[in-house]
Amino acid sequence: MPMTDTGTIDVLLSPRMALVVDIFRALGDFEAFYDVSVIDTLEARLTTATDPNTARAVVSDALLLGFAMRNQRTDASWPHGDWEMKPIGARQASDHECATLTLIAACTGDDLVLAGQAARALSVKLNATVSSLARDMGQRLQRAGVRIAVEDWSPLLARDEKAQPTPRSPRPASARS
Repeated sequence: MPMTDTGTIDVLLSPRMALVVDIFRALGDFEAFYDVSVIDTLEARLTTATDPNTARAVVSDALLLGFAMRNQRTDASWPHGDWEMKPIGARQASDHECATLTLIAACTGDDLVLAGQAARALSVKLNATVSSLARDMGQRLQRAGVRIAVEDWSPLLARDEKAQPTPRSPRPASARS
């Protein structure tokens, strides 16, 4: 994870972890356009890493967790477009995507303190439903051979427990190069 000039950390996901994060990325497209083909395409991509039944179950778990997280938002904004998500297929992870993976890892490892920090970074109320769904997803991923461990993700929140990912406003088209 190289440090950039701005003092931020760039996180590069493994190809398998990028597939998992892509499910959450696609959830936004699914909610915006109700385009089931986006989810179907990701499920098909996951079958390159695991069997079709497991891929379907992982997508199902991620959708349930994503919807539960959106339902438990603690901020008043609607729609919840302030979660920064990278484009589908990107291997670089945003702060919010790292916090989501930290939430899954912490709930899977029964680290409720870290899970609470991750939930706060996402402006999500950590309740029994979110915690249970995150743990279920983490366990399903482990059975599929995708390890999401607390020690891999906790340092990203520990670097500044008080800082939360801030929404980034898109630059105007005239400012883009």
